[in-house]
Amino acid sequence: MRTAVIGGGAAGLASAVFAARAGSSVTVFEGNDRVGRKLLSTGNGRCNLSNADISPARYATAYPPFLETALEGRGFGFAREFFASLGVPLTVEEGRAYPRSMRAAAVADALRFECLRLGAELRTGVRVNGAEAVKGRFMVEDEMFDRLILACGGMAAPALGSDGFGFRLAKGFGHRVLEPYPALVQLRALSPDKSLKGVRAEARVTAIVGGRRVREERGEVQFTDYGLSGVPIMQLSTLFRGEMEVVIDLLPEWDFTSLTEELSALAEHLGDLPPAEFMGGYLHKSLTRRACLNAGLDPSRPVGALTLRELKALVGAFKNMSFKIVGTNSWPQAQTTRGGVDLREIEPKTMESRLVRGLYFAGEITDVCGDCGGYNLHWAWVSGAAAGESAAH
Repeated sequence: MRTAVIGGGAAGLASAVFAARAGSSVTVFEGNDRVGRKLLSTGNGRCNLSNADISPARYATAYPPFLETALEGRGFGFAREFFASLGVPLTVEEGRAYPRSMRAAAVADALRFECLRLGAELRTGVRVNGAEAVKGRFMVEDEMFDRLILACGGMAAPALGSDGFGFRLAKGFGHRVLEPYPALVQLRALSPDKSLKGVRAEARVTAIVGGRRVREERGEVQFTDYGLSGVPIMQLSTLFRGEMEVVIDLLPEWDFTSLTEELSALAEHLGDLPPAEFMGGYLHKSLTRRACLNAGLDPSRPVGALTLRELKALVGAFKNMSFKIVGTNSWPQAQTTRGGVDLREIEPKTMESRLVRGLYFAGEITDVCGDCGGYNLHWAWVSGAAAGESAAH
């Protein structure tokens, strides 16, 4: 049994390992000069490769039932056992799983070494021009294979070779590809406040789409000259489809009433200070000035001179700083892709095409987009394992 794997990234290498372990002869085609190149940049070079909290709820897709089946029995324990078999023990920090060495290169090397140990051929620097089904087999680079696994990635980080070529291959086999969008990416606001550029704040952020609060995240928000960044913002980016509002609670530790009472009491002996200085122990001065303007208040006016109604308006501005989102940053800044091969045309347990027997999919090429925190790499291992094991039989 000969298996071709197009794509030598995380999903492609996992596919190759599992196919070779199951007895298939494997050839991996990779356009870059080395396999696993994109892995080297994950987790700030530490490679956040899974998460202790794997569940379908941490993924965005147009067809959620698929993930209920595909992830069944293959949670964090699966990733831990797989990497232990490669000589890479894992460590967990706040749910995020990393290699014990904290080195992404160790993960890429371990996968490559295992492929070579099992006899898989890794052809690097090879940009596949096309692939086609021929009488139940597959023609790739003028060679015939019994099985074909498409693990070509999506469109995020095009400098590393993710140019959407896999989508074109999938369409060539008759598969439907849901429109791809940049995901886990910064958001662009209609009226960004350039005075906030570089400011960071621990906050709670809520995405409002079609007038409904659809998701809430908490963490460090980074304000930019074009809009918003930071992990919680990137989590919300998977929801953007042309219209969205992001509401930021800059002081989530307090509810509206308790914050009003606390600031009112504080104003009794610090009331001669303007808001930016008065709130200096709570927030960056630029955020307080922005909140004052949003509340219709003069930022230079002493807090002690504010009426209770005005103080409540200021508290409301702290708790509900709103930005209308009109776009995202583009593919070079995106960590992954939302959209891809329609899951309704793939078998969830085997990752085999329901349209072309012997054709399989793995990783980012599918319509599966995970949260930040190792979820996308976990999907690469799970889908790669399923595709590789199934292709070998």
